[in-house]
Amino acid sequence: MRPKIGLALGSGGLRGLVHVGVLNVLEREKIPVDYIAGCSIGSLIGALYASGLNTETIVKLAKNLKRRHWLDFSIPKMGIVAGERILEMMRLLTRQKSFAELTIPLAVVATELNHGREIIFTEGNVAQAVRASISVPGIFIPFELDGMLLVDGAVLNPTPMDAVRKMGADIVIAVDLAHAGTVCNITNMFDVIIQSIDIMERELLKQRQECCDVLLQPDVAHISPSSFEAIDECLEIGERVAEAALPQIKYLLESTECRQESGESPNPRYASPG
Repeated sequence: MRPKIGLALGSGGLRGLVHVGVLNVLEREKIPVDYIAGCSIGSLIGALYASGLNTETIVKLAKNLKRRHWLDFSIPKMGIVAGERILEMMRLLTRQKSFAELTIPLAVVATELNHGREIIFTEGNVAQAVRASISVPGIFIPFELDGMLLVDGAVLNPTPMDAVRKMGADIVIAVDLAHAGTVCNITNMFDVIIQSIDIMERELLKQRQECCDVLLQPDVAHISPSSFEAIDECLEIGERVAEAALPQIKYLLESTECRQESGESPNPRYASPG
């Protein structure tokens, strides 16, 4: 029986288009993705992919849908972006699907603000879960759902590798975008907030890293998390980091399959290609 592969897609603003580059390489190498867990931009990319959109279509959307299609500015109260526009866009692109209707099982991570707890969505409306997960505090107005006040999952779990492990993944590939921070010019409030969250995320990652088998950490520090102009560069970076990890991924697939066939309990975290 083939080992199940889970992909954890982390937060990181618009630098999250790196995730699409990683997916490109996995598709090209015919490495299947059985589960996806996403946080913030990772949840958005994950939801589009799990809904059946291929990477080529996601890239076209990224290039043709401009800032005005995603962001609706409001009078500041709990955030400067109302979030209704991105909610409607996700409803359209996911075709109003529920989690049960997705092509690939998906988990979306958000943070419940009133009680400071992690919320992992695996059922209900996908677009609403993504709207909650991308709600960067101070930028997006928190999303209210079932009596909860929800903000960006990155507050508690920026790269949800533990969530995708719990879904049933034998091998977890995580794409972490926060490790490098931001060294480009910080020019707006969005950059300030994302950079502050990045600093926090690097500490949070240390607590969950043991749940991961392959950790991809693309060098995106020089790219602004609010840039709509670095799409092609993000894709190239994602492809490069995934290609560099292919020997490790393929080794883990082979070794885990051998363990399963021999009746051993797969423990790929401690495997090594030598």
